[in-house]
Amino acid sequence: MRVIRGLLGLALVGCGTGPLVIDAREDGAVAETDAATDAGAPDPDAGCAPPTLPGWESVDTMGPDGEGVLACAMRVGPRTDERLPVDQSYRFTSFEDGAVSCEGAMSADGSWWYAAGAQRFRCGQRLRVVDEARARCAIVEIADEGPHVCEEEAAAAPIVDVSPLAAMHLFGVDAASWSERLGVRAAPVGGDNPLGPCDASLADPSRFLDGFIGGACESSADCDGRTCLTEAEGWPGGACTEPCETSCPDRSGANAFTACVDMGGARRCLARCDFTLFRDGCRDGYGCERAPHPTGAGPDRWVCLPSECR
Repeated sequence: MRVIRGLLGLALVGCGTGPLVIDAREDGAVAETDAATDAGAPDPDAGCAPPTLPGWESVDTMGPDGEGVLACAMRVGPRTDERLPVDQSYRFTSFEDGAVSCEGAMSADGSWWYAAGAQRFRCGQRLRVVDEARARCAIVEIADEGPHVCEEEAAAAPIVDVSPLAAMHLFGVDAASWSERLGVRAAPVGGDNPLGPCDASLADPSRFLDGFIGGACESSADCDGRTCLTEAEGWPGGACTEPCETSCPDRSGANAFTACVDMGGARRCLARCDFTLFRDGCRDGYGCERAPHPTGAGPDRWVCLPSECR
């Protein structure tokens, strides 16, 4: 991808003053296809399956059969895909080539924990990236746009492109390409999470939600000043929440992304699905479900709601 950018002289637009904040974190477009992902596909032996999530289809650049990535990029010019995969699953690549497109960001010189993807997450956004086993975790910061749509078309998957530091921490390699088919999950986190290795002791990831939006509770006393939607009200193990208009608060740490959702006329903050923490995106008793933006003016959100599969 970086070779392609240099060859074409791609002058990608800078990202202005920083992230577009929705619900205290950055929002992006969502992939909308009918195919089921591996994470959301029903297990025929399970009896009760989690909700089926939209799958991912890369942009079809309409190139000839057998066309290489470089030839494709020369044909279509500078182009990236802003859609987010609902299951937060990406192919993993790394880069180290100096200049970046985000205004004010340090160069991609391999000396810090950076990533491309400004078209999806906006400049300055921090991401939690974990390997497929959720055994290793790194926090990186968006400093550049990319990868190119031709690279994602060839990979048949969205790509998260990071610094060699993250590649070494996650996979023990100092460079990676999409053809190696390394898989990761990546989700936005608050900007005050420190860059570098993060807590990957995810045997009980629900503990990260304690006292916060989406965390388990028996009463509001467990919610750090928030309200508890109780088990008796149909929320398995209880769920901390608070009222909202369009946005919800954030805090440092490995917390699920939050969203303001209209629940029958009352707007409440809920945990968004987070596949870097949970195999099915949500803690036990909850499923990843689509919810419309409370004003109708923004993209739909994928949030954790009580599931029949408890």
